[in-house]
Amino acid sequence: MFRIARVIWLLQLLLQLLLLLDPKFSNAEPHNKQLTIFAEAGRQECFYQPIATTENIKIDYQVIHGGLGETHINFNLMDPSRRLLINEIKREMGKHSMQANETGSYKFCFDNTISTFNQKIVSFTLEVAPADREERELRDLRQEMLTDYHFDVAYTGIDSYMGKIHVNLMRSRQTQDFIRASEARDRNVSESTYSMVNKWSWAQFLSMIFVGFLQVLMVRSIFNTTGRFYTFWKSF
Repeated sequence: MFRIARVIWLLQLLLQLLLLLDPKFSNAEPHNKQLTIFAEAGRQECFYQPIATTENIKIDYQVIHGGLGETHINFNLMDPSRRLLINEIKREMGKHSMQANETGSYKFCFDNTISTFNQKIVSFTLEVAPADREERELRDLRQEMLTDYHFDVAYTGIDSYMGKIHVNLMRSRQTQDFIRASEARDRNVSESTYSMVNKWSWAQFLSMIFVGFLQVLMVRSIFNTTGRFYTFWKSF
């Protein structure tokens, strides 16, 4: 399943690289991608995203399951020249926002080489949007509405309310995403704890049966003078 997700991501990468050569690329819609990946122990998972100069980059990530170890991972982001822009060590979650300084394929990696045995599950959201997209749309709409002053005044009020609603909805969505990620992490911890308790319970139960059986044999050997156990104990 993870390999299929990687193939889909690479196909989207090729498509977006072609868009970088299109002069209309600056008018493209924002790119928003949310994925949940498995970072195997001793390996790092890297992804590539074509981004144009001055575009805004936002990335949020969180480790929702760390196996039997700690829920942390290394994260780094590099520009097309492979200069290191962000480098975080042993972080459970992170949130970054920055502006692209050159056009090309940006590389970001989740590094789980800090773990020898534990697989990590990481959920992340990547958003790429033109820096002036909202300003350009607002400017075009205002130019169309300047012919009617009263309508422009009404639009300004409506636009202000719509902007506030949009911001609140985005914050609510991000909060819900983090709540779902936290719930998934807690559920994984509970399931692993439940499995461990069951295994220890079975081990203790079998140990009690073995010890009880051994005690019965020892008591019987004391009174059975012709048995092998009696001969064995007498030799001491």
